[in-house]
Amino acid sequence: MSEPFHFNPTRQAYVLDGPEGETRYRIVVPREFVNDEAGDDASEEDRLAWLRAHLPQILSAYSARTEGGWVKDPWSRVLVEEID
Repeated sequence: MSEPFHFNPTRQAYVLDGPEGETRYRIVVPREFVNDEAGDDASEEDRLAWLRAHLPQILSAYSARTEGGWVKDPWSRVLVEEID
């Protein structure tokens, strides 16, 4: 299975493409958020494991943002961007 998240060093964030449809979205999880949750000294493998383990919460934040719902902390730090 391929890794759903990829790290973008320019943005200092982990990126996951959202589902395809009429409008495309990208889910952006700042590395600072992952470090706050997984630990500043976490390895890259540990960070990716944390992201995979919390994918349901990340996708819930995605759904709330794209459907006009509320996102509770700490998941409000998950960003959703529209892609052309």
